[in-house]
Amino acid sequence: MTGDFTAYCNDFYRLTELLASREAHFQTLVDNAPYYNGQFYLSDIDAIITYYRNAQAAKAKIDSTFADLKEAERNILLIMRHFDIPPGTVLIGEIPGELTYEIWVNEHDAIFINKIKEHIPDPDGPEIMVFKFTLGGDGE
Repeated sequence: MTGDFTAYCNDFYRLTELLASREAHFQTLVDNAPYYNGQFYLSDIDAIITYYRNAQAAKAKIDSTFADLKEAERNILLIMRHFDIPPGTVLIGEIPGELTYEIWVNEHDAIFINKIKEHIPDPDGPEIMVFKFTLGGDGE
């Protein structure tokens, strides 16, 4: 079971990664956006409209993720202040089975997070299932 502070920090890490991914996707959409250049087929204009609606939906996901990130940030700062953890103190966290990270706050209440180790699952570990398939219908 994960405690509250660890959960906020893990969530902050995941949201930071998700936000970066969503922003990159949105930027790709913006960079490749089609323009109206005098097309006269309605289906061509419909395709442009659909593209821009998809871009708007991608932007809405960014906004929602950013709001979630700010909420996690607020909770982290509140806990750090409550325990008088000074700025610059590097704390170590772990997302079990995935990675280890370090997190710290500077004197301006900006949170920094950095992956320091990726956890590679043991191929012989119990969480890995290996399936062996055979060809032929006689059970060999």
